[in-house]
Amino acid sequence: MDDRLELVHTQAVTPLGVVPSRARSLQRVRRGAYVDAAAHGDATPEARYLARIRAVALARPGIVMALESAAILHGLPIGLEPAYVFSTGDPSMSGARAGVRSSHLPIPPEHVAEVDGIRCSSVAWTLADLGRRRGPLEAVPAMDAALRDRFATSDDVEHALAAQSTRGRARARWSNAFANAGAESVGESRSRVAIALLGFPAPELQVVVRTTIGEVRADFGWRLDDGLLVGEFDGLVKYGTLAAAAGRSGTDALVAEKRREDALRRVARVCRWTWDDVLHPARLRAILLAAGLPHRDAVLPPGVRWRA
Repeated sequence: MDDRLELVHTQAVTPLGVVPSRARSLQRVRRGAYVDAAAHGDATPEARYLARIRAVALARPGIVMALESAAILHGLPIGLEPAYVFSTGDPSMSGARAGVRSSHLPIPPEHVAEVDGIRCSSVAWTLADLGRRRGPLEAVPAMDAALRDRFATSDDVEHALAAQSTRGRARARWSNAFANAGAESVGESRSRVAIALLGFPAPELQVVVRTTIGEVRADFGWRLDDGLLVGEFDGLVKYGTLAAAAGRSGTDALVAEKRREDALRRVARVCRWTWDDVLHPARLRAILLAAGLPHRDAVLPPGVRWRA
């Protein structure tokens, strides 16, 4: 990852008279491992988690990272930063200790990969493992991204799943079947899962809508009897950030987005939601019901307990 945080080890700076635990410029990520405090404060959750993973790998050579830890090494999205670094395959290590949650579950040699010098489960094994041991809200974003970036296919995941424990297998198969390469972000993926678990019909992804300003692409779309309903996930990225990437001012970006939404509303109903609505699904349900989206009693996937 380009935004990785550089690790500073206690043994490297104590000979210089620096006590890392007392240095305000350093942030502890694990016993004996620190990063620049300012950089840590500005880093993404993925970069902070990767620093923890690298610190564990240095302290425990030969460890095999699993679940979210393997996913982040492979460049797959994990959503919220986990509380633990996860490992697998070591019969002598089980349970949680020093920020690492270890599983004794074996992993076949052909499913052990290496990324930047760190051993981890393969992409297919990681996705199957996430599907079994996590709910769809956590597993599907990684599966969507793997399909989109062609890191693995659904068949790859199914083959890896067949070599794992039967526990949680039905849940994993639901997530694998639900995965879709059309989702372009974690927010869109989690929105899709929440929409399904709430009992709403599945939307079309990346819907192209013809408007007076040309073709406009929307995140989600439902073609209903009374017309097109468009759904937009708003990750609350600052317009200034979007504008900088496009070489425009924040005001220009805001005006362009307003013009785009006005054009959409002339030909379709539009509903919008944010991360907060996805994390609190009752709010998302209220938004979709208010927009007129048909609703039925939800049928949860096998092994999934979920309350909106």
